[in-house]
Amino acid sequence: MFDKIAPTYDLLNWVLSLGLHRLWEKKLVGGLPHNPRGVYMDLCTGTGAIVPGLLKRCARVVGVDISPQMLGVARRRYSSLTTCEWIEGDAQHLPFEDGVFDSISLAYGLRNIPDRVGALREMLRVSKPQATLAILEFGQPSNRVWGAMFGWYSRVIIPAVGAWLSGTRAPYEYLPKSSAIFPCGEACERLLQEAGWKPLSTRSLCGGVAFIYIARKER
Repeated sequence: MFDKIAPTYDLLNWVLSLGLHRLWEKKLVGGLPHNPRGVYMDLCTGTGAIVPGLLKRCARVVGVDISPQMLGVARRRYSSLTTCEWIEGDAQHLPFEDGVFDSISLAYGLRNIPDRVGALREMLRVSKPQATLAILEFGQPSNRVWGAMFGWYSRVIIPAVGAWLSGTRAPYEYLPKSSAIFPCGEACERLLQEAGWKPLSTRSLCGGVAFIYIARKER
């Protein structure tokens, strides 16, 4: 599915979020510590949009995604970034040894992973003690009126515009459906705890349209 929309993925994100996704991504990156010698992983990196921001906070970034076409866009776009590596991999079975990464970022990817707790445990495994995990993911607005407005936008406008710009409708029908059932807020914190992470903060964005979760590996 993501291979099909890779060429128009970033354009559609801009159009469908009215540019808000870039502000959210900056907040996500800002939740990670500065570590001049650190090695960070950007999991479900897609086209690598947040990698340049991550490189301002660490020495090297490894971008991991299961979609080869998405990674192809990232490699072409950021070919000048010599301190970044792009690896095709499954979040549920990460191709790394234990304790490799100082921090991990994950934007818009957790809801797409079938075994979420298993993937979070894999992230824990490949992280160093005291590593930080920052997750940006969609949720559901708690306000009824705002929730109804956003629900209509998600069900009607997003699939229509997505189909018009990308030539395929199914991925943009999947987006609101997957967001509507994702366990956000405290429910997502419980997933983190079940996997062994210690939740530090949860931040609602745009009235619950999205959330940023910050967690730490204790040991």
